[in-house]
Amino acid sequence: MKVGKIKGIEINLHLSVLIIVGLVGYYAANIYYSITGIFSIVDFIIVGIINGLIILGSIVAHELMHSIVSLQYGLNVSSIDLYLFGGVSNIEEEPKTPKSEMKISVVGPGISLLIGAIFLSVYYIPVYLLKIDLPSQLTITLVYSGLTNIILGLFNLIPAFPMDGGRILRAYIWKRRDNLISATETASNIGYYFGWVMVGGGLIELVFLPGLFSGIWLIVLGFFLSSSSRRALQQTIREYKLSKINAKEIQNVPSIEIPHNTTVSEAIRDFFMKYKNDYFPVVKNDEIVGIITINHLKNLPFKKRSNITIEEIMGKISTFPSVNEDQTVKIAFNKLQKQEEEPKFVIVKADGKITGFIGLNEIQSTLRLSELLLKDKI
Repeated sequence: MKVGKIKGIEINLHLSVLIIVGLVGYYAANIYYSITGIFSIVDFIIVGIINGLIILGSIVAHELMHSIVSLQYGLNVSSIDLYLFGGVSNIEEEPKTPKSEMKISVVGPGISLLIGAIFLSVYYIPVYLLKIDLPSQLTITLVYSGLTNIILGLFNLIPAFPMDGGRILRAYIWKRRDNLISATETASNIGYYFGWVMVGGGLIELVFLPGLFSGIWLIVLGFFLSSSSRRALQQTIREYKLSKINAKEIQNVPSIEIPHNTTVSEAIRDFFMKYKNDYFPVVKNDEIVGIITINHLKNLPFKKRSNITIEEIMGKISTFPSVNEDQTVKIAFNKLQKQEEEPKFVIVKADGKITGFIGLNEIQSTLRLSELLLKDKI
């Protein structure tokens, strides 16, 4: 669910994040009750809502700082997604240098620690330096939000990839070894085993300590971290491979084209059935003007197929994403991922003219064959 846009970056809220917001609010309200001994449903709700919204805003600030610094280093950021386990800045490519990786990673925990320090300062300065008594609701909010942000910042600094601390570790190893893949493998292994340590800690707490919820939470976080570390490693390897090959090398050069005035019935009989392709270029005056796909045909009533030409229902060439033939396959793949229409493909151009197409089949073949081409470099 889209909730806003900051600096051109969409902020998306998954409903599961409301669980965290609710839990934070609930604990803050319980602390208020345990300290004051007064149960007021109005105060309980107000304290809970305010603290829940503060932690939500803090997570947005944390991820937004990642995104802003990424943009400064020329990386594309499509959105910020908030969900059960926190937030994720959807940076579409890996940092280009260890230095940029370090700065992008450290700025998130840094802003969380800063926000926490500000909240605690706003509490401690008037109370301990100026000897001013603050209302209990304000005291709980300042202290709880301050400590929560500091814990959030410190937790993210744990050197377990793909957490921020793990990315900082990867940047350091990357700088030392001058090898992104090797650095990612080491950082990923640490993240993988650290996740299992969290799972073990959660099981011990469930068995020996009276901490049912926190034990379950540790187990869930541990499984999530272990699986995320492996996924992040595979993503890095995939992006590395695709970044080393140009679109020209893997494009599918069309050998069969359909004239624009071909009827739908003729296209189905003479092209789709005969050549078993999912799509064909449509030509007019020796120029590709569109793409006709199975999806364009399948919803057309049978009676109309003899009277309608494919030009009337084709997808215009301008509506499909494109790359230049000297751009990397990684750029093409990123555009494929954003495309909603099936079958997904991008157009390859040279000097403004269409030379071929790249679809998911070409991407998958490239990843398989790149093992032979790039094995010594990984």
